[in-house]
Amino acid sequence: MSSNIDSNDGHNFLVSLTGVTNAQTLTVSLTNVEDTTGNLSANVSVPMNVLVGDTNADAVDVSQTKSQSGNAVTHANFREDVNADGFIDAVDVSLVKSKSGFALPNQAREITAAAKK
Repeated sequence: MSSNIDSNDGHNFLVSLTGVTNAQTLTVSLTNVEDTTGNLSANVSVPMNVLVGDTNADAVDVSQTKSQSGNAVTHANFREDVNADGFIDAVDVSLVKSKSGFALPNQAREITAAAKK
């Protein structure tokens, strides 16, 4: 794992994870977090769902990825670059299709539902 403050926006803290397996919820925790007004939080934890091929948390992943195939990766469509190679193409569409039908464990689905409220 590596982490750093986003050089383009000091409000963002970037965490790069490796070895993360599919269909799980993990928790990313930061310690001694200080905001721009000087408020300090000893511990900040955020749950993160991982489901390879799930580009938007509903059932239109394949069509969404197909619709972006051939487009440059941007902040608006980066989720469709499923294999994170910098391109949205047939390889991404194929990967999304191959993962169709996989689901998060029940606890993770409950976290996702609560986050959407």
